[in-house]
Amino acid sequence: MQTPSDQIDLFSTASTDPNQSETILSGSSLSDSHESHSPVTEEYEALDKQLAELMQELNSSKDKDSDLQAAQNEVIKRCTLEISKHTREGQIAIPVSEQDQAVLLQTNVGGEAGDYKPLIIDQGYLYLRRYWQYQNQLAKQIRARMTVDEDIDSNTKSENQDSWAQQRLDELFSDDKGSANKESANEKESEEINWQRRAVELALKHQFLIVSGGPGTGKTTTITRLLALLIEQHLSPSDEITAPKVGGGLTNSFKVLLAAPTGKAAIRMLDSIRDAQAGLGLTEDAAALMPSEASTIHKLLGYQHGSVNFKHNRNNPLNADVVLVDEASMIDIALMSKLVEAVPAHAKLILIGDKDQLSSVETGSVFADMCSGLEEDKSEHLVTLKKNWRFSKDSDIGQSAIAANQGDSRKLLSLLKDSNSVNCKLIAPDTLRDAELIKPWRTYIDVINNPDASYDEIFQAFNQYRVLCALRRGPNGSVNMSSRIETSLAKQNQIHFRKKFSNNNQSWYHGRPIMITQNSYGKGLFNGDTGIALIRDGEVKVYFPSADDGLSTADGSSSTADVSHAYKSFSPVRLPAHETTWAMTIHKSQGSEFNQVVLILPHEEMPLLTRQLIYTGITRAKEQVSIVASEGVLVTGVKAEVVKATRIEQMLKSA
Repeated sequence: MQTPSDQIDLFSTASTDPNQSETILSGSSLSDSHESHSPVTEEYEALDKQLAELMQELNSSKDKDSDLQAAQNEVIKRCTLEISKHTREGQIAIPVSEQDQAVLLQTNVGGEAGDYKPLIIDQGYLYLRRYWQYQNQLAKQIRARMTVDEDIDSNTKSENQDSWAQQRLDELFSDDKGSANKESANEKESEEINWQRRAVELALKHQFLIVSGGPGTGKTTTITRLLALLIEQHLSPSDEITAPKVGGGLTNSFKVLLAAPTGKAAIRMLDSIRDAQAGLGLTEDAAALMPSEASTIHKLLGYQHGSVNFKHNRNNPLNADVVLVDEASMIDIALMSKLVEAVPAHAKLILIGDKDQLSSVETGSVFADMCSGLEEDKSEHLVTLKKNWRFSKDSDIGQSAIAANQGDSRKLLSLLKDSNSVNCKLIAPDTLRDAELIKPWRTYIDVINNPDASYDEIFQAFNQYRVLCALRRGPNGSVNMSSRIETSLAKQNQIHFRKKFSNNNQSWYHGRPIMITQNSYGKGLFNGDTGIALIRDGEVKVYFPSADDGLSTADGSSSTADVSHAYKSFSPVRLPAHETTWAMTIHKSQGSEFNQVVLILPHEEMPLLTRQLIYTGITRAKEQVSIVASEGVLVTGVKAEVVKATRIEQMLKSA
């Protein structure tokens, strides 16, 4: 049996299991506590209590006065329970009173910034040491990167390069000229600025940049044009370092790395860049250097099975000139710190995300805290894309997303209850009928039953519609809703369970969608990846989109290629942990978009339900969103904000 000391590493800053990215010091899985379960009936969990007991044991001493020790242990217990609980819920720093600070600093477990103690007090805030170190390390890395890039820029930039860059920017953004003036004359000045162009200009100039923007603000367009200009700048005759010709081709001496927190987000980013690249008028040489691969951050950094360390770190940095990471709001503080550390000083690091979206499932809101700390009006390292190209000013979905993001529950309810609105509506929970819930799936069922349908067509049909849930467990959780949809489809003979393909108490039927819930690096399958089971020629296989153009089968899977995508297939018995996913959590939907979304909120108010969660759910929809919730629960959720997870904002502002 493990003791608390066996389970808990009090001082380590190394990464743990990449399935969770980083397990907190108290040993609890944040992906479970943050998205999966209904509220616990007790304030503290078992591992919070184990950690508190261990801290008290570490403070025990035969030489210490018993009354003093008892008083110290009471403070240690209370403070440890609180910081363990808050860290488990995603907040790594909590304020601590001067009286408690004084007591903790006299114990064996409390220390100040830089001390080798399990509890750290820094500027009036209490941390578990591991997370204090991540925060401190990340803030230093960002400040150093913002300082060093100006030195690099001043040494390499020439007047000719600047003139060339401005000319090329004019060409790439010529289609956008005057577009801002199409709005009414009283539009705010900020909306008349071409923020996409501004982002590309700053990326050319600096070694570190954050680009934040909601769905439809042109992040993909910005990324693609940015990469094109960086590559063309590298190939420019004014640049002293030009890529040598080898056998009529181009040596890829300019290395661009693309990554995202999940495999699904990486594939989507790569697809979007490929689609947007066509209209840029790139030369053959420049097109050859555009990235053709994207990976998860763990794969990029070199996850090593059985080790808590990544292959790439400050001593063994990535081989890259540009590292571009999409969906950065999903990155927790541990992984963000390791990522920034592994990017060499000469390389550009560009983080793309939505600061208003849900934070990471683990210790989160790091991206939003970084954005707040940079203060856009004072920093050239942050650009927020403000103009929405997908939704017009009159779009119901766009207006609903804005209202949710601003905490304006009155406006949100007005939009959802407007009888003239066909794109947004509020559905009372007791009026939700299974027949309406499964109706949008009929197109998908028709496609999978067509023997000539390509894998692209099948996945495109599947991604037209999704049921999104705030929770994983409970009556309105994704597990129960998936089961409810599956049962209803079976009753209407839309799907057919077959005994022949049943194993491990699971029935594999044609068209069954599944989501991977545990990383398998050997198979190239990751938590959140979605596949579809297809029965063809009497055999069931589960197909997944693949980001790899080279159709390797080293993992034992079989691979095939459609016109535009690669797919890999697995026998069901070879899959890592997975579940049926007719419905999914809002957390797992990040990095995805669907034409039609049904957003199901809990029956009752709970801390998990915040405006960020509701905003993220709404913005997954491109054409229609229906919110299933009582007015009271929706209003309370929109008014609740995620508490700042870190002190990164203050640390960057003070710099």
